[in-house]
This record gives sequence, C-alpha cells and structure tokens, in this order.
Amino acid sequence: MLSGYYTIASGILANQRNIDTIGNNLVNIQTPGYRGERVINSSFEMELMTRRESTGNEVLGDGIGHVAAIVDESVTMFGGGLLQDTGRALDVALNGDGFFNVAAADGTTYLTRSGSFDLDEEGYLLLPGYGRVLGENGELQINRSDVEFLSDGTIISADGEELGRLLITAPQDYAGLIRNANGMFTSEEQLGAAQNVEVLSKRLELSNINMNQEMTNLLDAQRAFQSCSSALQIVDSLNRKAATQIASL
Repeated sequence: MLSGYYTIASGILANQRNIDTIGNNLVNIQTPGYRGERVINSSFEMELMTRRESTGNEVLGDGIGHVAAIVDESVTMFGGGLLQDTGRALDVALNGDGFFNVAAADGTTYLTRSGSFDLDEEGYLLLPGYGRVLGENGELQINRSDVEFLSDGTIISADGEELGRLLITAPQDYAGLIRNANGMFTSEEQLGAAQNVEVLSKRLELSNINMNQEMTNLLDAQRAFQSCSSALQIVDSLNRKAATQIASL
C-alpha cells in the first residue's frame, strides 16, 4: 500500500504546480504584454519511480505498476491580448507577430510585447526596470517624448524629424523561445525581422489572460488538490488500521 502514497503525493505536487502557475497568471493579468502559461501533466509507470541507493536503484512502493502524475512541461500561450488606448506618446503596441527587443545592463537581449516605454536621463528609450529599447541601429536615443510611432516602427518627432526605427523581431518557431523569471523571453536562435506586424502608437497590449477561464481552472486545480489530500488521509488511516491489527496478532 506504500505505492499509494507515492501516487497520491505525485498528484498533490502536480496540482500544486498547476495552482502556482494559474496564480502567477492572475497576478499578471494587468501586466502589459504578459503571456500566460499552462501546465501539461503526464504519467509514468511505477517501474520508472526509482530511488538511487548505494547498492543501486530501488523501486519505490510495491512495484505492482501504479502510475504517478508528473508535470511534463509548462507551455506559454502566445495568443494576443486586448489593445488599450492610453493617449500616452511613449506607449506602443504590436498588432500581429513579433517582439520588441530590450537590452539589459548585463548584455542580455530580452524579447517582450510590453511597449510601456519611457526615457532615461540620457534620452534613451527604455522599458523601465529592464533596459534600453533597441532600434535597427542599436539603442534608440531620441531625447524627447513628443514623438509618434508609425505603423512600420519609425519614430518621428512633432516637427517631422525621423529619430529611428524600432527593432521588431520574430522567431521561426515560438516553441524555441526561453521564458525567463521576469516574464520576458530570450532566444538562442537567430531571429528575423517580423513580417506580419503593425506598430500602434499611444496604445498598450494587455496580457492575454482571460479572468473567467483562469478562475475556472483555479477552482478545478484546487478541487483536484483537495481530492488528493483526502485520498492521502484515507490511505494513511488504512495503513494505521492494518498496522494495529498486525501488532495485535
């Protein structure tokens, strides 16, 4: 019956991971450009549940062939979010494929859909808290906030001066992007210029999280977690009764 512990415990861990992921989605529902995550679970047979000992690998439980749940992977949902008019000159949204490129202080180039830009003390366009926004010729030093972003990413001032052009790139395969702890992405592969994209001035793309769907998923995950907890208590109670009966013989 010890195998029951491992099966139920794996369900508890998998559902806890799912709850944490959904909770992170809900926390970032107002974060511009945020992309939600989904947990994908799978199972494997008991013979693969082993523990490494000094004498070799030992099968956990009774080896009868019980299954256990594991988190196979977390996948990112790359669908677009709603667009919000802000009226702010340095707010930019992307309609279509691609990402803005942001150069962090440590040399990392992050990919993001968040276009809530600002200017630093030297007049460079930046994404606050992350780094300077890259243009096709490097970091964009525009030195003014009275600007407009054209549909192709060109930045022009109020008097018509061209100040640069946003670098907007897209991967060949979105599955190859690496999600970072800050919710932004990096890529180890060469990125190309985004083709099917339109730059929208004075707008922000919101997260692609659907509140109703996430709350439904959260309730389902919590019920599954509670079911596993109840099952663990039942198995523990049966084991205690069995141990008591054996001791009384």
